[in-house]
Amino acid sequence: MTTPPRRWTSLPPPVEGVLWMAFACVCWVSNTLIVRPVTDEIAPIQMMFVRLAISLAVMLPFVWHLGWSALRIQRKGLYAVRAVLMFASMLAWIYSIKLLPIADAVALAFTAPLFATVMAALFLRERVGVRRWSAVVVGFVGALVILRPGVGLFDPNSFFVLLNAATWAGAVIVIRVLTRTENPTVMVLYTFILLTPMSAVPAFFVWQEPSLLCWLLLVTVAVTGVLGHLASTRALSLADTAVVIPVEYLQLPLNAIFAYMLFGEVPSIYVPIGATIIVSAVLYISHRESVRAKQAARAPKVPHGS
Repeated sequence: MTTPPRRWTSLPPPVEGVLWMAFACVCWVSNTLIVRPVTDEIAPIQMMFVRLAISLAVMLPFVWHLGWSALRIQRKGLYAVRAVLMFASMLAWIYSIKLLPIADAVALAFTAPLFATVMAALFLRERVGVRRWSAVVVGFVGALVILRPGVGLFDPNSFFVLLNAATWAGAVIVIRVLTRTENPTVMVLYTFILLTPMSAVPAFFVWQEPSLLCWLLLVTVAVTGVLGHLASTRALSLADTAVVIPVEYLQLPLNAIFAYMLFGEVPSIYVPIGATIIVSAVLYISHRESVRAKQAARAPKVPHGS
């Protein structure tokens, strides 16, 4: 039996959950916007290493709370696969924000659940019905609306954000398997424990001493990254996924507004059109998954030996 989360307000749990997810979105938007000025000064891999190292330091109190014995893990191979996928995903995301208009990159990043649905069918043998397959196809059509290949406007750097989405989806599939036996907090800790040394070696060869402002931005990225994860986890513990997950899409208008204010980026009309198609497809897939989960929960249990 799980212990209900400690309440900090008198608000209804769904409302509090929505507010926590909104706070997580603010953290993630700040993360995205800070990438551009930091990578103007230092290499993306150096930014990734410093961010991971600071995040690991921020997470150390959780190690103290859990105890060193909690760091024992059972499925080391899957942890390694997840680390490689997340390494590629994080680095590709930094390059995406550095090289692409921010609104384009953020909209295309939301194709990750589409990739995850395909991978769940291929690798987890999850049954995906015609409705969800149709939604996947529609979602990728939305991505094509943004990319517009064949009309002379396709940016090859878009492959970075598609690589980010695909590898992040792969990491999510591994997480689904790991959560059957592993502690979620320990999984988060190992993200930083494994990725920090992985990024340290290439970062060493391109190292440049960051300015004081750059150090401040790096600390902000690391801290808000951890806070965003904790806030989203809190949100999901208070309310149903179907209630809080749509709040994630606040990132689309917020990133577009601040990218215009800070960098003068004006998104093409095709970006909101494509983003709307992608988000609609992802929300429909989430709805179908929720329906299937409820049906499975209501299904009568078959006695052993029958």
